[in-house]
Amino acid sequence: MSRLRTALKIDNAVLSQEAFAAMVVRHEAFTSGRPGGARAIGRFIEVRGVICVKRELADADFTGADFEKAILAGSDLSRTSFYCANLARADLRHAVLRRADLRGAKLGGAVLASAMLDEADLRAAVLCRIDALTGLRWMGASVDARGASMNDADLSEAVAHGVDFTNCSLRGASLRSANLKNANFSNANMTGVNLAGARLDGVRMRGAILVGVAVDRLLLPPSALAGCVLDPTPEAMMQADVIRAEVDRAERWIHASGRDGGPADVSGRDLRPAPVFRNRTLPGLAASKVLAVDMDFSDSRLQAACFDGADLRGANFSGADLRGASFRDANLTHACFAGAILQDLTLERGATRATDIGGARLDGTGLRPPEGDVFLLSA
Repeated sequence: MSRLRTALKIDNAVLSQEAFAAMVVRHEAFTSGRPGGARAIGRFIEVRGVICVKRELADADFTGADFEKAILAGSDLSRTSFYCANLARADLRHAVLRRADLRGAKLGGAVLASAMLDEADLRAAVLCRIDALTGLRWMGASVDARGASMNDADLSEAVAHGVDFTNCSLRGASLRSANLKNANFSNANMTGVNLAGARLDGVRMRGAILVGVAVDRLLLPPSALAGCVLDPTPEAMMQADVIRAEVDRAERWIHASGRDGGPADVSGRDLRPAPVFRNRTLPGLAASKVLAVDMDFSDSRLQAACFDGADLRGANFSGADLRGASFRDANLTHACFAGAILQDLTLERGATRATDIGGARLDGTGLRPPEGDVFLLSA
């Protein structure tokens, strides 16, 4: 039987918790290829307040559906259609909405904290409350999108008045002609964002990454851009050869069994002009307070490295050996640790050194929060 013909289609109906749960069960069977499965097609259904936590609903169709106050936290909603749907005050924390269709969706008061919305289509979506009589106004009920991932998402012409995008990753996203009045982009990664025609009065971008963005065209006051990370300065570019020389010296030290060279020390530098940290052997690397947003450290041997106080937003540590490394007070927002080795480092005479992320920012990393003064990563 074709997948097209195995669809459970319910239109314009009010569903109970039990009825919606039954739809979800059949959709999960459908996506996994089990007998009795059927793709969920619930156009214009009403399921207000429904509870659907950590379920598999990728590729479902909920066009025009009413999910107000629904709890969808942790669910996989990849490529799901919420075209013109009502998700007002819905709980979407940690939900996966990659490539989801959210065009024209109502999201006022929704919680999108740490959700994944990469490549989602949010054109003309409404991310705050609208007063039908007086029009748009601040009512304290905009989307909480703190720590969400919206890389390459399309928010063109979206209404995002007062939305909290703190710690979001918005690399390559389009905010063209969006209403962003009073929105908060503090500490967000906005590399390559398109803000052409966007309404930006009252916007806060303190500490945001604005690489590849024509900041002078934003017409924002200096206070709104305090601490922002921009393109590398000419002075930083001139240090590229110095950084490369440090990395090469450290690898000579390893290959020569300590007879030549020594551990690399790049502390306090902007590492972006020298992208030479992938698949390197750099134990004991001194990199405290470096600027290394979106840098690639994947597959490198970084045992006992020190990244204390470093800005590592969006950095890639996948497959890296980080035993005994220290990231105290580092900004690791949306850094990738997939497949990284995070166990304790065994020292001489049986002593151990734990990987330490005490005080670090961890939004979007998938790492568990610190417990007590020292963050000890589990294997």
